[in-house]
Amino acid sequence: MLFWPVMVIIGLLIVFFMADIPLDVATMDEAQKMRMIYLVLLCAVLALLLFGRLLVRSGKQSITNTLLSLGVVGGLVTAWFVRDDARVIVDEIRGTLAPSVAMSRTEGEAVLWRNIDGQFHADAEVNGIPLRMMVDTGATMVTIPYEEAARLGIDVENLKYTIPVVTASGRTEVARVHLYSIRIGSVWVFDVEGSVTRPGELRTALLGMTYLGRLSEATFRGKQLILRN
Repeated sequence: MLFWPVMVIIGLLIVFFMADIPLDVATMDEAQKMRMIYLVLLCAVLALLLFGRLLVRSGKQSITNTLLSLGVVGGLVTAWFVRDDARVIVDEIRGTLAPSVAMSRTEGEAVLWRNIDGQFHADAEVNGIPLRMMVDTGATMVTIPYEEAARLGIDVENLKYTIPVVTASGRTEVARVHLYSIRIGSVWVFDVEGSVTRPGELRTALLGMTYLGRLSEATFRGKQLILRN
């Protein structure tokens, strides 16, 4: 029952390791050489399992049991060695399916994944209220759409639009506000300066530099954005 699922998992691991290995051994770094070793182990396990399957069908049960046992042991040993790479695969799958949900490996760290639109989005909490935001290093302040402001506890009746800004739509004014807290994953920032747009001028809240600039690290690394505080 488990034969084909195991084969599929091993096959996916083989494809994963092959993707980052150059054809010229002389150009491999240490990480790629280790992946080559893992690849050889996985191929050996795959061959043992396939050979054992053929023997089962031919009726040679004792040899089959031995080979299958070796295959299981080999699979467990390989799984132990590739556990860190397997964690990377799981993170990539999770990041692809839910890129705006921050992953935290340690306290005070949040990892976001690039969305299909090429941007980084974050499922944040602003003043304790969930809010989807888009990371924008070009935005001076955290910017909240007027339509979202009231539910975040902002007094929209007394907003004063006195700060001139330039947006993709042209020049406009925003109202300065004070945000008690913004949390992404396990990364908190308190007493954040923000702004609120006029009605209809912004769809998605912008995670600007009044949050990002308060962090100890905000690093773009390939498909990831790593936030630390």
